[in-house]
Order: sequence, then structure tokens, then C-alpha cells
Amino acid sequence: MSEQAAGRSNWMPFAGLILMAISLGTGHASSRLAFANGVNVATAASVRSLTASVLLFCLLAVLGRRVFPLPLQFRSTLLLGVLIAIQTVLIQASVSLMPVTLAILVFYTFPFLTGVASTLLGDERPTLWLFGALGTAFAGLALVLGVQTDVSLTGVACAFGASVAFTAALVLAPRLAPDIAAPLRTFFMLSTAAGIFVVTTSVTGAWHFPSNGAGWAGLVGLAAFYAIGISGVFLLASRLGATQTAIGMNIEPVAVASMAWLLLGESLGPWQIVGGVVVVGSVIGYQLRPRRRA
Repeated sequence: MSEQAAGRSNWMPFAGLILMAISLGTGHASSRLAFANGVNVATAASVRSLTASVLLFCLLAVLGRRVFPLPLQFRSTLLLGVLIAIQTVLIQASVSLMPVTLAILVFYTFPFLTGVASTLLGDERPTLWLFGALGTAFAGLALVLGVQTDVSLTGVACAFGASVAFTAALVLAPRLAPDIAAPLRTFFMLSTAAGIFVVTTSVTGAWHFPSNGAGWAGLVGLAAFYAIGISGVFLLASRLGATQTAIGMNIEPVAVASMAWLLLGESLGPWQIVGGVVVVGSVIGYQLRPRRRA
């Protein structure tokens, strides 16, 4: 099959990835309602990761896949779960230390890191299309999120650490447990993260649930949209590869801004709209890039 034909066959999973990025963005918008009405980070992280694990368990049951006995490569998936937990803790720490927009912008260096890691590992050719798309998307994100000057070096370090952890999870997922099917591997990974958060939150007594209906709507929305989004991202990454997945994920911050406008009434400035168009254009442009025949 030529690369052009392969590119066409990737359109369906890539479109699915865009939907997953929008789902994650909607989850982040929902989290603002939850956090404004009594929910803390520990509770949100526990509930959303536990919901994702339950969703994947149900998917495995529908597919007729058995969780037990544990496969030989099960231990390798534990590292992936730890990486997701680290990424979650570090990005939340960054948000607590500096403006959320700057924290997200630093975190979204992960597509660059994924592209570099994939080229070094031989999974992706270092082309101008690749790094051009990454650079253009990052410039668009800067417009969407805005440039802030309230910089905390510790906050930047935490956001960049979250970027490294997420990059490692994307790149290592198919390498650490190649013989485990993607749904089962993703289940083990997210269940590990859920176990870490639930146990830690319970031991420290840090559970804080919503104080009203709006807060519960936010928590339910956060849990459901995050579960769908993060599960779908790692399931589709096994089909698309780490680099293409990372590029598609640039849609997520645009989705956050759009959903905040639609659901929360937050305004979008003209430069944010321009930035969103730039991000979407760079993502679609990379998918439409000319491909050489095999």
C-alpha cells in the first residue's frame, strides 16, 4: 500500500482523535464548575481516573477480553500509569503556581518532545512538514492562550515535567507492552493511575465533593468527558503513532477555549479566534501533507 493510500486510511482514526481532544477540552471546561463549587484537585483526579478505568473495563467486557490472568507484560504497564499520575500532579502544581494559560502553553511542548523522541527512535522521519506543523500549531496556541508575564520558574519546571511525563507515556506505551492489546494495556495504565489517586486521597482524607447541583454537573462532566477522551487517545495512538497523536492533540486547548465560551460564557477575543484557526489549519495541513509512495 502506498503512503498516500495509508494516509487516506488514517483519516477515520485521526477524525476520532480530534473528537477525543474536544472531549478532553470539554472535560477541562466542566472542571471549572466543579472547582468553583467545592471540589479539589485530589478528588477530581481520583474520580476522573476511576471513571476512565470503569469505562475501559466495560469496553473489555463487551469485546470479550479477559483482565485475568494478568499477562506477562503487565508490570510494564504500571510504569505507564505512574507516568500519567505524575503528569496530572505536575500540571496541577503548575496551575497553582502561575496563570493556567501559561501552564498549559508550557505543557503543550509535549508535541515537540514527542516528535523529537519519535525521530530519534526511528518511528518518524524528521521532515519540514512535521516540525513546521508543530511550530505553527505552537504559535497558534500562544495566540489562543495569550502571552503572560507572571512567570514562576517552579511552575514552568512543573509544567515542563508534565510534558516530559506525557511524552514518555505516548512514546513508551506500544514499546513497553507490545504484546498486550491496546484496550487492555490502556486499562492497566489508567487503573494504575486511578489506584494511586484513590489510595492517596483516601489516606490523606482529601475527599471534597461538590456543594451544589452545579458542582455535581461539573464533576460528572469532568469525569465522563475525561474518561472518554483519555481512553480514546491511547486507543487511537496505537493506530496513529505517537507523533500524529501529539499533533492532533493540539486541538485540545482550542476546544477548552471554545467550550468555555459556549458553556461558561467566557469571551473569545479576535486574536484567540485567529490562533484557533492557525492551530486547526496546521493540524489538518499536516494530515493533508504530500506523501511519498512506498
